[in-house]
This record gives sequence, structure tokens and C-alpha cells, in this order.
Amino acid sequence: MRSDRGYSLVEMLIVLGLIGVVTAISVPVFLESNARSRLWTGSEEIGAAIRQARLRAISSNTDYRVVFSCPAAGQIRSLIMTGDPAVDDAADRCGQTLDGDSGTHTMPPGVAFDPDGAASLGITGRGAFTATGAAIPLTISVTHGGTLRTLTVSATGQITFSDVE
Repeated sequence: MRSDRGYSLVEMLIVLGLIGVVTAISVPVFLESNARSRLWTGSEEIGAAIRQARLRAISSNTDYRVVFSCPAAGQIRSLIMTGDPAVDDAADRCGQTLDGDSGTHTMPPGVAFDPDGAASLGITGRGAFTATGAAIPLTISVTHGGTLRTLTVSATGQITFSDVE
């Protein structure tokens, strides 16, 4: 017979045990999902910065440069090329803002990228790509923890993503 006063201690322990099991299963899944979301956000941010720079280059028929780790590690900017090497190749160019430069794209916490040795990605006014310090197609590795996602940028501007477990 059951009392009208509440639940027994055994019933409460069973419910608390079930809550503990569900929590133990869901927390690692939630953490992994959060890490994967940061990785995807970071890689899509890089792809968007490259696409945006290409669109600006084509629409204005002006050369652009996507600079990695500009102005700091984990950040990307697209910079308009003036044609003047004293301005375009200045040591403090990432700290300057000219008309046509983009804002700074910052990676989510814990996300890092490696542009395969390329310091920058040049884009002509016709939309063709060149890389400084690397070859085209350029592979950019984006990591968060032990998870890796790669972007490959072709000479014609096509960006493909692939996940590596």
C-alpha cells in the first residue's frame, strides 16, 4: 500500500539514479557537439572571408589580399592592394585600414588554422588566386582539439571543405 504523504526513499533513489545516467551520457555528447560547432564556425568564417574578398576584387576590378594571422594570430583580414609596394608590403599594413579593407575575422575560442605555409592569398581583379609562400590549390587546415577540417582553395576560387576524423 502506498502512503498519501509522498514518495518512498527507494523511489527517489531510482529517479536520481536515472537522472545521473542520462546526465552522464548527455554531457560528453553536448561537449563534442559544442567543439564541432566551433570548428565548423571557424572554417566557414575563413571561407566567407575568402569569398567576400573575391567578390570585392571582381566587383571593383581591384586586386585584394587575404592575410592570415593579421593583425594577430587567429585573425584574418582582406586588404585592398593599392599598387604601391611601400603601402601594400608595409610591415604595419595589417594595423592600417584603407578604404576597401575588411574588418578583422577572429576565430572562435580554441580554433586554430594553418594555411600550409602561406602568409597570404592574393586575388586579382578577375578573381584568380595566387598564394604567397605556398602553391595553389591552397589547403588550409582548421583544428579544434583533435578534430580537423580542411578547406581547399583552387586557382579559380572554388572552396571545398572536407572533414577528417
